[in-house]
Amino acid sequence: SVQHSSSTLRWRCFRRQRMEGMSGSKQHSRADRSGGAAWPLSRFGPAVLFTSAALAAILYVAMNSDIHPIPSHYVAKLLWKNASVRPPLLIVLTVAGWAWVVHICRAAALNLEKVLGGTVQPVRASCHAACVLFTILILTHLVHIVASETPGITWRPWLVCNLAMHAIFFCVAFFPLQIFHADSRFSLVRTLLESLIAPFAPVTFWHVIVADYLTSMAKAMSDIQLTACLAASIHSTEASSYVRSTDIWNAQHEICADTYANAIMLALPFWWRLMQCLKVYSITKEQKNLWNALKYSTAFPLVYAGYLRRHSPSLYHDRCLIAAAIVQSCFTFVWDVLMDWGLPQRAPPASSSSDCCGYVLREPLLVTRQKGVYFGLCVSNLLLRFAWTLSIFGGIPGRGAGMFFFETIEIMRRTVWAIFRIEWEVICKVYNAPQETKHLTSTDSEGSEEMQPLEIKDIED
Repeated sequence: SVQHSSSTLRWRCFRRQRMEGMSGSKQHSRADRSGGAAWPLSRFGPAVLFTSAALAAILYVAMNSDIHPIPSHYVAKLLWKNASVRPPLLIVLTVAGWAWVVHICRAAALNLEKVLGGTVQPVRASCHAACVLFTILILTHLVHIVASETPGITWRPWLVCNLAMHAIFFCVAFFPLQIFHADSRFSLVRTLLESLIAPFAPVTFWHVIVADYLTSMAKAMSDIQLTACLAASIHSTEASSYVRSTDIWNAQHEICADTYANAIMLALPFWWRLMQCLKVYSITKEQKNLWNALKYSTAFPLVYAGYLRRHSPSLYHDRCLIAAAIVQSCFTFVWDVLMDWGLPQRAPPASSSSDCCGYVLREPLLVTRQKGVYFGLCVSNLLLRFAWTLSIFGGIPGRGAGMFFFETIEIMRRTVWAIFRIEWEVICKVYNAPQETKHLTSTDSEGSEEMQPLEIKDIED
């Protein structure tokens, strides 16, 4: 009876705080639609105009090309032609996906400021950032496509423009002036840099979200290494006559991919996340952080098995890869469901609802009340985990459109993961928090990434 009364009181407190969150969410939505902090649609005008003009120019060149008469060739150049194209586009998709995460969380009245520990950039601002980055990407491709249609050019426009695109994205991120979403950009860059030195930097929930996104972009990291290796090979190639960059790229691709450097770049995001887990453990001394560290450690045998499979294909290495993929995918899937989303909970003794092995779907459900969505979330997450693991780490041979497809669906999976990960963090910090701790600060959340709220001291007003 006492436990039921405590649960009821906690639920009422949570509902009251959620109503306050819904009020704040409505204020954020109104701010987006109004003038001041809002991002009026007119701010998107220049980016949309330049992008439309660039796409029209690319279409015109494609329809009147004598060198590349197939229009689909230009689509491949824009999206998935090779490793030098995909990383910038994946960054655009990630930024746009984060805007969708914020939109869904606002619609569900989740208090993002409380769990992320600071002001969250408005949805339209993130959409504007993605739009501008996509404009830069399209304009860069326009230069190299137009140049590649000009006979006699030997400065390799395809390679030079792709390398320039990477450099531009890097400069935009680290640009020191107070322009182009400076506050959010600086916060993201600072979080990225702190994630690289995780044992010596703080680990908050925002650091966890950013570092987990990096693990989903592990293939993009290896693509950057591959681009650098192939660019060096192309520039160092000496021939009596001009050799097309594409021919050199195809000839050197397997050599650059079959290197320790490529495997290390593929494993680095998991190493950074592993260091974060150990950092949190050094503070909290909670064993669940060691289990989380073990989860990220399962990526290293997978990366090495994929390297061995490429370096010396054999039935034994195939089996090693499959075994490592099963262990890594199952471990991460179980952790997603149990710890990152906290979906199953023990069924009450007098519960009349149907349960599975003594467990039921947890309450409350904040993003949606439709339980089928959560079951579909688990099934799709399992399938996409296996698909990404087998494709990215060398199980499924593929380049171009196939690899771009698998990288894209992993970004989509991570975007959906982030929504329900934030939902569980809100539940831990609001619903499961003691009644007297109604106002939490960002410092209270250090280490809460491991799914359970830390012990919080009373806060005096």
